[in-house]
Amino acid sequence: MYKVLILFLMITGIASLRAGSENNGQTGMAFLKVGVDARAAGMGEAYTAVSQDAYAAYWNPAGLMGAKQSNLGFMHNVWIFDVTGEFGAVQFAGKKSSLAFHVYNVNVGDIEVRDIPSVDPLEETSAHYISMGVSYARRLSPALDAGITAKYLFEKICVESATGYAFDLGVRYTGLGKHTALAASIQNLGSMNTLQNEKTSLPKLFRAGAMYTLPQSSGSLDLLFAADMVKPFEENLRIHLGTEATLWRQLVLRAGYQTGYESRSVSFGLGIRKSFFHFDYSYTPFQDDLGEGQRFSIFLLM
Repeated sequence: MYKVLILFLMITGIASLRAGSENNGQTGMAFLKVGVDARAAGMGEAYTAVSQDAYAAYWNPAGLMGAKQSNLGFMHNVWIFDVTGEFGAVQFAGKKSSLAFHVYNVNVGDIEVRDIPSVDPLEETSAHYISMGVSYARRLSPALDAGITAKYLFEKICVESATGYAFDLGVRYTGLGKHTALAASIQNLGSMNTLQNEKTSLPKLFRAGAMYTLPQSSGSLDLLFAADMVKPFEENLRIHLGTEATLWRQLVLRAGYQTGYESRSVSFGLGIRKSFFHFDYSYTPFQDDLGEGQRFSIFLLM
């Protein structure tokens, strides 16, 4: 069965590479492309192979098998254009399988409404989006994990609303050594119901990534490097690079770089780690006077 899943991911990934090559904005539900977890954001969202806790419910459900015990996470995102979002997830970890539940909520405020070109809008409205679902991961072999996420989707713009569903599939491979991991996932395979007169197209994405932790040369410093290839089916290819330096196992510094985006490229982050509690912050500057994005997240072992 797992061979069929891997083959499906490979075929779908190749198909996505042959799909659209420009940022045409042909899909809706764009919040599904905005990554969660300040740790991930600080590393430039090069996170497909890195995520190994409750946040893997978003990035790659196969990563849930990397958690050694049950945990939960919560993120608050202050994005551009009055966009704010929250993500919460809880994971129940096991030796052979793992289960997680998540809720992702995004609000867009102060949307000006006009029926003709004018200086003053008729009114202001808002938009509201939700993704909530369940993830299941299983260990297929000592070096290979696989996972699936099923999501319920909701969108409301002004007074119009619609619902839908989506699935994510992922694999994670650690057979190249204890310091290396490879991973891939397909996100947002599904459909929405009609919103007013037409259906919203989902932003289907293919992710493939790798991570490498440098063998410890000093008791006070740990280094992690990660890289992702991200291909939205209807848009251009993006490359994400990230690094993380952990000092004295408590203070964490992060930096990331992305290509393929029109208005952003670099990101930074920091974190504080205690035995059962992590706090993380990330900062993403945007070009063209768009402002900046800031994400705050916490992680707790249960």
